Amino acid sequence: MAKRRIRRFTSHGFVPNKHTGIHKLVRSFVEAGKYAPTGHARERLDHREVLIQEVRDVLLNGKREIYHDKFHTHDDYGNSINRWSYAFSKQGLDRRLRVCVSIDETSEKPLLIITVIDLY
Repeated sequence: MAKRRIRRFTSHGFVPNKHTGIHKLVRSFVEAGKYAPTGHARERLDHREVLIQEVRDVLLNGKREIYHDKFHTHDDYGNSINRWSYAFSKQGLDRRLRVCVSIDETSEKPLLIITVIDLY
């Protein structure tokens, strides 16, 4: 029997499905250098003293945290975006980091680093 597709709604209509194979997709963007931190992520990198190389390491070698994925209908400026964000985490030598990213396929650098969280 075919798997029944569940349709989810927001006030703006249907919620699109998540990307399949997101880890491979993120890896390909990072290896090609097609990623860019948002303004919020830059603030967090500076405030938490995290290097962009540590963020790359989390995205390339970290594990997915599916339960931290979120669907966003608007960005911080009130613009309609309707896309998923995905979370990755990794234990480093002295701390554990979580990196949240989103895919914007219309951009020159489609992998957006949304935020970096120092878990401990």
